[in-house]
Amino acid sequence: MITIKKSLNNSMLLVDSDQQEMILFGKGIGFNAKPGMKIDLAQVERIFLPLSDIKGRHFLSLTDTIPSEFFDISHEILLFARSICGDKLNSVLLLTLAEHLHFAVERCRKGQIVLNKLSWEVKRYYPREYSIGVQARTKVNDRFKVELPEDESVNIAFHLINAGGQDTDRSAHQQVELVNRLAAIVHYKLGKNTDTESVNYMRFINHLRYFSERVLAGKIIMSEEEDFYQELMRYRPDAMNIAFGIRDYVQDKYQLALPKDELTWLSIHISRLIDKQS
Repeated sequence: MITIKKSLNNSMLLVDSDQQEMILFGKGIGFNAKPGMKIDLAQVERIFLPLSDIKGRHFLSLTDTIPSEFFDISHEILLFARSICGDKLNSVLLLTLAEHLHFAVERCRKGQIVLNKLSWEVKRYYPREYSIGVQARTKVNDRFKVELPEDESVNIAFHLINAGGQDTDRSAHQQVELVNRLAAIVHYKLGKNTDTESVNYMRFINHLRYFSERVLAGKIIMSEEEDFYQELMRYRPDAMNIAFGIRDYVQDKYQLALPKDELTWLSIHISRLIDKQS
């Protein structure tokens, strides 16, 4: 049985479910809600739990300091992002994005501008998240009558990258920096003739995104399949040598050994880039 403990704002409730505190989100569910009342789950759109750890208590404290309209617009952005990215975006994005947008609007009104040093990389390697960030920035500007700096589109994209990862605590900055570094290694070894606008290159970058996420989360594929690996060693030593460059960098930077499966997939993508140069 879910019982209301406190109405946090018109869209959010603090509730108790079998002695477990949770935050529920739903348009209008907090209106006229009283402690002790039972909640109609048909009105609930998002559930956030647990609230027993430090992060959970922080999220709860946000509802006392951030106006409800920031949670509402974050919900709109989350729904829009999910329509493009799918359900892989976790619901905590609503809370973290509301916090970010509140401070962004406050900074803007005070004339404070914070630049993002990875703007080019995000635009280049995460175009989908960046395009959502652009549209989200427009929504915020219209709603709050401000003109957020262009880099806020990138900052919103970072929240989307974090929300779509296997580890929500992992810094999106680290992931973007790693993708950029690995792409630079491959670009250097391939030479200046690499077609960075090709479909194969974009597929390779997409592979690097998930590969970087696995590296940072320590969730590397540990299979040691020999068949394709040996075939590539025999027929595509050029691609394997570049993959070994990535292997050496990851080993040196993260003390993480790459198994043959990871090297195989990297080499397959790299071989397509080499063939495109021919």
